[in-house]
Amino acid sequence: MPASPGEALDLGSLHIQLYGVFVLLGIGVWIAATAALWRRGGGDGIEAAWACLLALPVAFVGARLYHVVTDYGVYQSDPTGIFDVAHGGLSVFGAVAGGLLALVVYANLRGWPIGTFLDCAIVGIPLAQAIGRWGNYFNQELFGRPTDLPWALHVDEAFRPYGYAAYETLHPVFLYESLLDIGIFLALGFLWGPLHQRFRAGCVVGAYLVLYGAVRVLMELLRIEPAIEIGPFRLNLVVSALILLTGVLILLMLDRRRPEPRSEEHTSELQSRLHLVC
Repeated sequence: MPASPGEALDLGSLHIQLYGVFVLLGIGVWIAATAALWRRGGGDGIEAAWACLLALPVAFVGARLYHVVTDYGVYQSDPTGIFDVAHGGLSVFGAVAGGLLALVVYANLRGWPIGTFLDCAIVGIPLAQAIGRWGNYFNQELFGRPTDLPWALHVDEAFRPYGYAAYETLHPVFLYESLLDIGIFLALGFLWGPLHQRFRAGCVVGAYLVLYGAVRVLMELLRIEPAIEIGPFRLNLVVSALILLTGVLILLMLDRRRPEPRSEEHTSELQSRLHLVC
């Protein structure tokens, strides 16, 4: 796999960062998927899209905050770099956490069934991640240990991690995660009906956390760039494992065989129709 041809596209006086292009494409796909699912269940797709747009600033802050906190050493000598996102530095963990929190608040204010709306919103996230990961390719980042496999990624020497300057080809971790994210998207669509038959609303969020947590555990085991460690483990590896466990706990709590936490009505015409989607 050839090295990135460059991180930007120059069209005369117009300088376009390709990382940002792929992030924006991913966001657009996520909003469209959320609106489509909400509309198929009987909701207003425009309102769902508006909710996603309002959640974006919170997701962006969360994405950057997580990255800065976990890579604070990069910015110690030049704190102004904290505000430079043109070359990457947006954490998926922070983005998803911030975005979901904003959607919970918005859905609660609108009186929407929170679990059902989050289920609709979560399905498009792995597809958005799959698209956004190609921004890492153009920035020449997110790769793993040296390899000579046929699909190995050529990395320019200036972008190779410390201690790996002699290795020209590395595992394209960004590609692995992109393909696995597509798999998560397809799995969530295929499992939508069976999940809602066994679990209450919010179960698709739990399934996403289990699947994406597992994917990130695998990816973190391959990555070699410097990172904060907790004992012998990379911080993101620990966080990934916690995300997976959180998803398992959510599914256990939402199991229909468990008694309802409250006696209030948990279903509505909107929810029952959404259970039939996919």
